[in-house]
Amino acid sequence: MSPVGAWTTLLAASAVLVLAAFPLRTRVPPRVVDAVLALGGAGIGVGGLLFLTDVEPASWIVAPAMLAIAAVAHVRLLFAGEGPFRT
Repeated sequence: MSPVGAWTTLLAASAVLVLAAFPLRTRVPPRVVDAVLALGGAGIGVGGLLFLTDVEPASWIVAPAMLAIAAVAHVRLLFAGEGPFRT
């Protein structure tokens, strides 16, 4: 794939993540926020794989899935309200 497609995917997924993490997080139900965060995280995984030329099929499954889970976990821990991770 061309680097233009990879960069476009990365930038679009990053915009989705920022949108879900900041303005939407307090305005929509948590399940919707989690779904949008997971979509953005999976987009980051796909965008990163588009830079590579010889990618195994398992990578197309594992990388987006792991980054989708990591994006949701990261935002939940970062914005934990009055939880233990707030300073």
